[in-house]
Amino acid sequence: MTNDLIKALKKAAGKTDLYRKMIEEIEDYAIILMDKHGFIQDWNRGAQKIKGYTEEEIIGKHFSIFYLPDDLESGLPGRLITEARKNGRAGSEGWRRRKDGSQFWGSITITAIHDDEGEVIGFSKVTRDLTEKKKAEDKLRMSEQRYHKMVAEIQDYAITLLDENGIIENWNSGAEKIKGYTASEILGKSFEIFYTKSDRESGLPKRLLQTAREKGKAIQEGYRVRKDGSRFWGTIVITALHGNDGKVIGFSKVTRDLTQQKLAEDQLKAYTKELEFQNIELEQFAYVASHDLQEPLRKIQTFAHLILENYDDKEFVKRYFEKLGMSAKRMSDLVKSLLEYSRLSKDMNEDSSKQIKVDLNELLSEARQDFELLIQERKAVIIAGKLPVVRGKRTQLGQLFSNLISNSLKFSKEDPVIRIESTLVKREEIVNEKEKLKYKNYYKITFSDNGIGFEQQYDKVIFSLFQRLHGKQDYAGTGIGLALCKKIVENHEGVINTVSEPGKGATFNVYLPVIGQVKALTAERDVK
Repeated sequence: MTNDLIKALKKAAGKTDLYRKMIEEIEDYAIILMDKHGFIQDWNRGAQKIKGYTEEEIIGKHFSIFYLPDDLESGLPGRLITEARKNGRAGSEGWRRRKDGSQFWGSITITAIHDDEGEVIGFSKVTRDLTEKKKAEDKLRMSEQRYHKMVAEIQDYAITLLDENGIIENWNSGAEKIKGYTASEILGKSFEIFYTKSDRESGLPKRLLQTAREKGKAIQEGYRVRKDGSRFWGTIVITALHGNDGKVIGFSKVTRDLTQQKLAEDQLKAYTKELEFQNIELEQFAYVASHDLQEPLRKIQTFAHLILENYDDKEFVKRYFEKLGMSAKRMSDLVKSLLEYSRLSKDMNEDSSKQIKVDLNELLSEARQDFELLIQERKAVIIAGKLPVVRGKRTQLGQLFSNLISNSLKFSKEDPVIRIESTLVKREEIVNEKEKLKYKNYYKITFSDNGIGFEQQYDKVIFSLFQRLHGKQDYAGTGIGLALCKKIVENHEGVINTVSEPGKGATFNVYLPVIGQVKALTAERDVK
């Protein structure tokens, strides 16, 4: 109750006795009359109820009796009287003391009383017990403090408060741990700083805020950027915060680092894919065992039986011993080819740190020397541009060049012309192969010839084990050369494909990653 209220009550009462009686019987407020020095002159029922003293016990005592030792030591009661004398009134809230020594939270107003000449002759003091309100406020404040402390100290989640434009206003220790910035470094900056350049250019951060603004929440997973430039796989939830009028006043953003889980998922996918690939290879091996290897074995058995039946015919025996030897050699070549292919599969799983920088120009020069006599015999021409330096296993890449050049020399009618060129391409430009590629930039190395070519429909078949488009009597070989090429290219995280037309030659395209790249990021999951 304030002095203005007391004046209003006086006016309404009309008579001094009636006003005094009303004041005395008010129980929700302690109303005290003090002299100009602060000694208590009058005391109502509310004062007795709140402070515990009877009128007889308290009249004549100084009002400082209600204050705690710290307040008395600091001179608070005197300052309040001085302020009221100077300004007409003084207000304060704090803990006060009852007669029994217990404490209550009081809100007090001290008002100066003046005589007709304007001199201060005393003070009225109105006190209200707000203990329950104070306890409720303290409980709420403690709850908020515990909540903020809990949020601030959580380390497994980055919890960020954003304004309505995405500017960072608050930052917990989990955010510092996961993203690397201290609060002083990041507050006031846009949350877009955590997104990759491509995500910022595509407008992803703005789309997330808009989704949260419209739907209340936005959920997404993708790669994010730490202070040091490294990346982590994060799952994020952005929630819109609304004011009393329902308008969005900001956002909370919770991020969890799931990099290890993502790596485990990717490794599991890669392992599953490798198992599927090995199952296909096993099927091809089974085919070889049941067909290609059986063919020379059957011949050996047949020839041996014929030799036994015609043992006395020396000419016959000699002729079939030669055929038996050719079949044995054929079987030996097939077994060696299988072992070579198997060795490449094993190499693919070895530590990639064993790879070195390989100059493809040197490999081409070595292949020219290896095929020197055959090139002269076939009157072949190899035209090559400047080739790049790649990272890989020199022996395997040398075998790749050897097999592809040998293939062009073999499948030609006359005067072979082989062109080897290199260009730089982006992953998106490699048609039908993008899902297999992990990097953004690749060298496209083309091996083109003017040979016999083949129907385009067989462009996948020719890379399978022992799949031949022409008979052994027309063109020598085991039918494994291009399968080896495919395996070698895959070992180097690249792809190989071909374009051909009967009578117009063939072009083999080899794609190998450019040195020094970080693996391209996995496609990020859609915003929900």
